[in-house]
Amino acid sequence: MAVELKIKWEGTAPGLEEKRLSLAAFGGPLNLLLAALRRIATNIVTEVFEEKARGRFADEAKRLDIEIGELVKGSSGFDGTITVATVPYDTLPLFDLALSAGTQLLEALDAERQGIAKSTGVRNYLRSLPIGIIRQTYLLHRNGTTVKEVSFGEAELPDLPVDLPHIVEYFGDIIGVGFEPGRLEVKMKPEMVPAVTLAATSDQVDSALGLRHTKVRAVTVVQGNLHRLLILQDAASPLNHSTREAAIFERWNGALARLAK
Repeated sequence: MAVELKIKWEGTAPGLEEKRLSLAAFGGPLNLLLAALRRIATNIVTEVFEEKARGRFADEAKRLDIEIGELVKGSSGFDGTITVATVPYDTLPLFDLALSAGTQLLEALDAERQGIAKSTGVRNYLRSLPIGIIRQTYLLHRNGTTVKEVSFGEAELPDLPVDLPHIVEYFGDIIGVGFEPGRLEVKMKPEMVPAVTLAATSDQVDSALGLRHTKVRAVTVVQGNLHRLLILQDAASPLNHSTREAAIFERWNGALARLAK
């Protein structure tokens, strides 16, 4: 059964007073909303299937879409459907990904507008909306029944410290590297976001060269405008989690070997 998403904006932003939907004003925000939905779906799949959240399961999350059926008459907004473009005769078992992701999307919208940090993607979407929106409403339906509704005026988004270091994970392609005597760096084009430049070590630059023809996963620490690469690997491989024992042994292997003689 279809999962329907209805969005309505009210106010003086471009096109709203004329009951029209401006692509210039809302095209970018809607792309960010879709990116937030796909990120939520990917997190759901990862939690449900753990290490199996790759291959077709991860692909299903990335193939989520919001398809506009028609514009809301006499208003500015649209009636849409959350879809998953699955391979014929191949569906995700046990749960409805479109419904789960859509519900969590509206929950995140409700949290973020109250200043409760829940989803970076949703926060980016709300920040990107044009000036002049005085009210916005989101309705999630399934089979004619309202699953969740969120409606609010001015959003009070979380005021997070901009310089607080945090971990960011990217999936995408290597598009360039930097060598000494210049700056050691890896340039990457992630999915759904602009290209990023990651400060790296010489070993990481070498690894990037070997991965330039495949999809990669990059785990980075971000502080301000600086992205520093922590882990770079094939996106299809399980994330390498070092144990404390392995890290200690790797660091002190030489000293331990000398002491053992």
